[in-house]
Amino acid sequence: MTVQPVLRRVGQFWRHSSARVSSAENARATEILGPRLAPFFVALPVNDRRHGLDVLETIERDGVAAPALLQQAALLHDMGKADARLSVVERSLTVFLNRFSPSMLAGLLRIRPGFRRRYQSYRDHAGLGAARLRAVGATELAAVVEEHHAEHPELDVTRRLRRADSRN
Repeated sequence: MTVQPVLRRVGQFWRHSSARVSSAENARATEILGPRLAPFFVALPVNDRRHGLDVLETIERDGVAAPALLQQAALLHDMGKADARLSVVERSLTVFLNRFSPSMLAGLLRIRPGFRRRYQSYRDHAGLGAARLRAVGATELAAVVEEHHAEHPELDVTRRLRRADSRN
């Protein structure tokens, strides 16, 4: 185990646990998403809104024009995680254990059935978010959200999203 991935995860924990979103940032996200999709963003926990805004900022810094679909995907790609209702500490623990001690994570999931159900929702967040988007007619966005953790995404917009997401 190298120090770099651990430090990255510690930094990620700190950013998520101390996340803030200004009213101007919320207004900008609402403008990008429009009235049909904005309620999804507003309903997210602050750390997920911050993450979406950070991914959007990374995409915009790339210097290549970001289509509306990519901007919306940046803001909502992890919306299904909210269904799991995991705290920042629980999320960080599962990400850390999954990376550095999968057997310990498996043991935890075995002895804590309630946590296991919430973890399964967290793990399946891409499909859950995509289903909610399809329910409101946002099928193109749902396709991007659904494949954003695929090993080999088919859509160029998803590949751009993944690159930006991996830096946040």
